[in-house]
Formats: sequence, structure tokens, C-alpha cells
Amino acid sequence: MKQLTKKGFTLIELLVVVLIIGILAAVALPQYFKAVEKSRATEALSIMGSVSAAMERARLVSTNNQYPTTLSGLDIELADVNGNPVSGGTWSSNNFDFQVDGSDTASGNITATRIGSSRYTLRRDYYTGKVTCDDTTASGGASVSGICTSLGLPSSSSSGGSGGSGGSGGGPHTGGSVE
Repeated sequence: MKQLTKKGFTLIELLVVVLIIGILAAVALPQYFKAVEKSRATEALSIMGSVSAAMERARLVSTNNQYPTTLSGLDIELADVNGNPVSGGTWSSNNFDFQVDGSDTASGNITATRIGSSRYTLRRDYYTGKVTCDDTTASGGASVSGICTSLGLPSSSSSGGSGGSGGSGGGPHTGGSVE
């Protein structure tokens, strides 16, 4: 008689493999989503840095020494989510709503608010270059806990005075900015 040999895996072995894959996925997916969100925020910070520098250049060459209130006349070109050129003071990208604000010599900022369920706001001051972050996820949105911390940005509610992790404001591009 021939003896039958079993080939394949037992049910227990298959369950152990599925369990290990599940544990790895549970650990890896949150880190992946956090990395994706961080890259989106970094893109917004890059846009904000370009607009802020263009606003500062526009103020320096203006006759009234004031920041523009719109993007028209700046030496950069931005496109909205549909690829149309932006000239006003507000526009949207795929991930953020942007708004520029400035009309006097001492202040002006650009704000980027995250679109979707992960709500947080990034704000950059034109003059100091200081960037603050406000995590507004608390009202039932998807968790981006720690996005401000992982970007190394101070919270706008705790930013009173000397600025985040890089010095005190006091001149163009000297504040605690992230570029």
C-alpha cells in the first residue's frame, strides 16, 4: 500500500499567518496615514513660504509700504484646484483652502485650512516668517493627532510672544519658521 502524504498548511498555521499580517497592518497603517498627512502639510507650508516671500517683496517695492491683499501683481503664479490662475485673496488646492490677509506695514499672513475631515489650520506671518498650527479635529473629524507636533510647529493658542522653536520674531524670516 502507498502511504498518502499531506501537502499544505494546517488551519492553525494559516490563522497564525493571518494574525501576524493583521498585527503588522494595525501598526503600519496609522503611521502611513500620518506620513501622508505630513507630506500634505509640508506641501501647504511650501506654498505658504512662496506666497509669504512674494508678499514681502511686494511690500518692499510698494509706494505705501503695505502688504497686498490679493495675489494679483505678485511675482509668482499659483493655480487653483482646476488649474486656473489665482489672482484673488482666496483659493483652494486639492487638500487646503488658502487665504491671504494683509493691509498694513506690521502684519499680514497666509492661512491654509485643511479640506476634509482632518481639520487643522496652518498660519504664516509674512513679516516674521513664523508658522503656527491649530489642530481643530476635536469636533468629530478624522484623527490627525500630533500633526502640529510632528511638523515641529507651535500651536497658535500657545504661541504668545517669543515664538516656537527657533528664536523670537523681529524681522523678516527670523521667527520660528519652517521652510
